[in-house]
Amino acid sequence: MAIDISNVRLDHLDPELLEALGFATKDDIEKFIQGCNEADQRLILKQYQILLQEIKDQIKAKQARHINPIPNSWWEADFRKKPPTLQEFIEDPYYLGSTLLPSEDSEGMFPTWRAILMEDFEWNSYIHNLVITGSLGIGKTYIMVTLLLYRMTLCTLLKNPQSFFGLTKGSKIVYNILSVTKQAVSETAFGDARNFMSKSVYFIDECNFDPDSKYSNFRVELPGDVYLTAGSKGWHVLGRNVLGVALDEGNWRNEADPDTKAYDLYNEVRVRIANRFMRAGKFLPAISILASSAKDESSFTEQVIKEIEKANDPTHQKVYRNAVYRIKKHVLRLTGQWFKVAYGLKTQEPYVMTGIYTEEGKPLPSEEVHETTPTGASTELVPVEYLPEFKRRTRVALQSIAGISTGGSNRFFPSTVDIERCIELAEADGVPDPARKDSPKHLPVSMEDNVNVWDYLDHNKFLTKVQSRIVPKRHPYAARFAHLDLATVGLAGLAVCHLVGNQRVDGVVNRTTGEPFSEYRLIVEYDFILTLCAGRTKPISLEKVQNFLLWLIQECGYRFSMVTADQFQSVMPLQMLQSRNIPAETLSIDRDKKVYTAWRQAFQELRLRPYRQDMMIHEAENLVDLESSKMIDHPKNGTKDTSDAAAGAYFNAIESEEKSSVNIDNSPSIHGNHGLSPQSIERPPIEIVLPMGYSKIRSFS
Repeated sequence: MAIDISNVRLDHLDPELLEALGFATKDDIEKFIQGCNEADQRLILKQYQILLQEIKDQIKAKQARHINPIPNSWWEADFRKKPPTLQEFIEDPYYLGSTLLPSEDSEGMFPTWRAILMEDFEWNSYIHNLVITGSLGIGKTYIMVTLLLYRMTLCTLLKNPQSFFGLTKGSKIVYNILSVTKQAVSETAFGDARNFMSKSVYFIDECNFDPDSKYSNFRVELPGDVYLTAGSKGWHVLGRNVLGVALDEGNWRNEADPDTKAYDLYNEVRVRIANRFMRAGKFLPAISILASSAKDESSFTEQVIKEIEKANDPTHQKVYRNAVYRIKKHVLRLTGQWFKVAYGLKTQEPYVMTGIYTEEGKPLPSEEVHETTPTGASTELVPVEYLPEFKRRTRVALQSIAGISTGGSNRFFPSTVDIERCIELAEADGVPDPARKDSPKHLPVSMEDNVNVWDYLDHNKFLTKVQSRIVPKRHPYAARFAHLDLATVGLAGLAVCHLVGNQRVDGVVNRTTGEPFSEYRLIVEYDFILTLCAGRTKPISLEKVQNFLLWLIQECGYRFSMVTADQFQSVMPLQMLQSRNIPAETLSIDRDKKVYTAWRQAFQELRLRPYRQDMMIHEAENLVDLESSKMIDHPKNGTKDTSDAAAGAYFNAIESEEKSSVNIDNSPSIHGNHGLSPQSIERPPIEIVLPMGYSKIRSFS
């Protein structure tokens, strides 16, 4: 079988230069591999291609194989031995060469990354703050770990690390790896660092690293009282001696319980390192690195990137944002044709522009007109090999392939971190999800069957019996507030909440004087956050929705101080409630942004206690805040019925007169049978009286 050698791209280099360097031509290679078996032929071609690409990158970077050595005058005063250059650290098997150089088992460090790091992070680099982001699968974590270990190696080679950093004698110097996910730390960047060190002669022989140890305590002791640790525990002990920190956001959006402490700790160390560099005015082997794919960038990452870009100080701070087709160009077979993607317009989603271009952006002959870039938009050139994916899902492809984050420009919630924090607090307080385990996420409520809203709920979770009366288990005497986002087709939302106390909020700014102050603000707990939908053949029954509220009031002991609904078909339900002396009125969430702005602020200040409701989280994460619009909206083909209901119920609570009677203590008031005397406990089943015409019985203990 003939071997295709078309991927051996000698044409990218000057043939005379190749000949002068003693490299073979294509004809030479064809003759050489004729006598080899197929496996050997492929191996020879692969190794030769890697070598050619390396030479090409080195020539392009004007570095070839000769980097300026570290002058003796620079290292002799502070180091116990001559430290390695970054090139030596990457290529010499004594350090990380066994891991980072290409081999039969591994691609090693991608050539493009190697060229970038040689340019920016050699021994005389002053960069101390770095964000590595971009598309998926480009080796961001590998680069983060490599740089952290390099700076840590320089630290271990110092004669007196503590004196060099201005620390007291005997102080521990810590390089820490953080992760936002709840996945075992050993499976993230710390695992990579341990793997790198286990194949390094330097770390094994000079740093006493044990390659057979799993370091389950996430603590690696190195010479000079230098430590590599992982995780966010024990930081009050480490204090100001953390001189290197690496935060890998990973796939945090899929985490139900992200370790949000990691952000605070990372930011604290990042600022401290920056201050040390400013005071020292010299090279310091300290660094803060944040790695995140564009798809997973949180509001925190976006803020760090903005700060670096605003500082405009590439000598000390940098952002690496790379696409997969840039980093892996050495293995991709590209035709040389590129198309443009327009993005960054707050009033328009990213989209593929017409026209074909060269990699440098020069228009090529095309059947389509070369579209003009809209005013205010940014563009990205992408190889045509990715055109089908970009046409199918432009925003997702821009993030995962081109490595460009598009979420922060107009998302109302830049991330779900604050929402997840509030859910975590609610779970700690025992706030229940009232739905039965077998209930669907969208509750069908129509007249095509006898199923009512309460049939989807587990009454044991939220109701109890006290002295022959059915009452809510949690805060039974607190007034309730509800909002309905009504519809007959599609989806509808219903939320019920109540006030549970006050919480001190620090750092509130006086708009007149600009001075910060603290004040107590209301905490709101949710009883119900429900997503309703139509039946198979009939629309959502508004009658069943209003019957659910009446059931809560008449049979379950709930007291409502306000029920609101949007203007869609809300007249009849609200009039019915008003006729029962229940305060009810319309509330338009879309009239302005104040309802949603108040709701977001409550999440940011950790004053909401919602249980995990997937539809609410999904809708909140995708809400859009356009400057051209007076309302907070959903994306095209999206929804916001459930989030409308949750935001409206919260707004009713904080605007009510009940807030004046809420005290500072927010400990939960929960009533249950365990608090009753034996004589007053009535044994189950307990029958709840249901509306006329409904014969089912619900039992709970």
